[in-house]
Amino acid sequence: MSEPLHPQTRAADPKLSVFVSANAGSGKTTTLVSRVARLLLGGTAPGAILCVTFTKAAASEMQSRLFARLGGWAVMDDDKLSRALADLEGGSPGAYDDEALSRARRLFARALETPGGLKIQTLHAFCEKLLRRFPMEAGVTPGFAVLEDEAARRLSREARDDLARAALADGDGPLGEAYRYFAVTLDFQTFEGLLATLEAERLKISAWVEAVTRGEACDIHTLTGTEAGVTVEALEHDWLAAFDPAEARALAAELAAGAVTDQKKAAVLQQALAEGLSFAGLRRLFLKADGAPHAKMGTKSVQPGVMTRLTELQDRYCETMGACRAACTAERSRHAATLATAYAALYQQAKDRAGALDFADLVDRTRALLTEAQAGAWVLYKLDGGIDHVLVDEAQDTAPEQWDIITALTGEFFGGETSTRTVFAVGDEKQSIYSFQGAEPGTFARMRDRFAAMAEGAGQDLIPIPLHVSWRTADEILAAVDTSFAPEPVRAGVVSGDEEIEHRSVWTGRAGLVELWSPVTPDEVDETALWDNPLDAVSARSKEAKLAARITGKLKDWIGKEELPQRGRTMRPGDVLILVRKRGAFVDELIRQLKTEDIPVAGVDRLVLGDHSAVMDLMALARFAVLPQDDLTLATVLRSPLCGLSEDALYALAIDRDADEIG
Repeated sequence: MSEPLHPQTRAADPKLSVFVSANAGSGKTTTLVSRVARLLLGGTAPGAILCVTFTKAAASEMQSRLFARLGGWAVMDDDKLSRALADLEGGSPGAYDDEALSRARRLFARALETPGGLKIQTLHAFCEKLLRRFPMEAGVTPGFAVLEDEAARRLSREARDDLARAALADGDGPLGEAYRYFAVTLDFQTFEGLLATLEAERLKISAWVEAVTRGEACDIHTLTGTEAGVTVEALEHDWLAAFDPAEARALAAELAAGAVTDQKKAAVLQQALAEGLSFAGLRRLFLKADGAPHAKMGTKSVQPGVMTRLTELQDRYCETMGACRAACTAERSRHAATLATAYAALYQQAKDRAGALDFADLVDRTRALLTEAQAGAWVLYKLDGGIDHVLVDEAQDTAPEQWDIITALTGEFFGGETSTRTVFAVGDEKQSIYSFQGAEPGTFARMRDRFAAMAEGAGQDLIPIPLHVSWRTADEILAAVDTSFAPEPVRAGVVSGDEEIEHRSVWTGRAGLVELWSPVTPDEVDETALWDNPLDAVSARSKEAKLAARITGKLKDWIGKEELPQRGRTMRPGDVLILVRKRGAFVDELIRQLKTEDIPVAGVDRLVLGDHSAVMDLMALARFAVLPQDDLTLATVLRSPLCGLSEDALYALAIDRDADEIG
């Protein structure tokens, strides 16, 4: 009886459609590269394979790994190549004859000679090539340019400026009202963040607005359960109109005669009366600090009739508050949709003038071409003979509209005509980091189920394969991760459904250690005693200095003393990697302490060029050369190492100048 295949080997089987759920370090890239290599070994034409990755770096790495493997096969002797192919396919080295070995050696040249090269690329790159091939069908300008990040940001800034000018011109119109609403209620940074969000979601918002206009989608008032024209102010006014001040005073008197808790409520009501009854002023009477309603509006000391009336008022208050929140949501959403629609139009005009598409456009136009356009079926027909195998890397970060493209491309794979065309996707919900670009971790599981249903309908199988074994990390560290994320709702935050979080290490038995340190807090000191400390210095009492000292002490205990059984020696400085959230005062202090204790450290490996003092001095010199009248910049240059004037010399030079002696 043969041994079961390793999960990686089975996932790389080119005859199977597979969804792989792969933990970090479990070899998902190796599995994907192995699958491409096996497809080529099986006779699949290089041009019939489409492998889409999430980043250019990932595509480059994957292509480099594949070519390294194929190039290695080209120069291996027979025995070594037979073993390599057997390891790849889970077979026996004796199963490969001279023809099979010769075919494997030719794959490197075959891949290199493929017109256009192997299709290992980002989805955006695939979309760009498809739109360039079918520009008229997609409704894009032939020869369009693709906006890289900096160019897109420049056009975005121009569109935002145009939006502000359009709002100013609109005045009392919908756009002017929407812009004014957010400009007044939000600070500048938050307002810019709102515009960034509207920019990122402009296509979805515009599509929804168009659908509402056509009567194909619910409008904002239907979604929020509100009525057009009903404002928060009107709702609050109606509630207050039913609460007579005389009744309020009577209720306050009744509460004041009750227990201590009742007296506190009476004080709140009396203060609200003194300040003039307002909806917001009565919040503390009916609600707790966290916004939840008081369980009871009074103690047993309060008359039953008074208690009943207070409870009625509380119920109406909570009901009105809910209506106010809905009305506020509707108003804000209406204004946001107005801004987003106007911005989308202005941004599109800027792109049209430049004859350009951004990355979001590439995906949106391709999705529309393949799923909505009349020519979509013809385009898919033209592509149908060219792609037989689609492989998706980092599938957990693939957005729904990107999945629409992949689904359209693979729709005929499960048409029942043939089972030789396959889909392969690999991802890990726990590693999803691109939700801001529309990726939804749960989509991976939903698409797996969707493709499984499509395969079942065609009498085929789509096999889910988990890869839980890590090639990077020790068991102790993985066990700590599993323990940390096991409780609900933490588990539900990183995986969907009832899936358990499970990590195992291939290095079972190797040493591993996880230490949890108590938080580091600064010493309590009199801040006034530190008035003369430099602003860029780290006090020895600070939490940064204390944490740096703790890390340095730990390394002193480890280096040259702690045994590393798996390496057969004691720990060296190069065995340690210190990860930090950001570069700042802590990093500088840590490096200072490490060097003070003679612990070799690589140091900070990069800097912000414009923040270096030498660069700042040169920039000051350039500014003075452009504007000689800038005395402050001149003083900066004279004091810098470029001129080296002392404070006294600069003072003597400047103090007796006439007013006309500028520069």
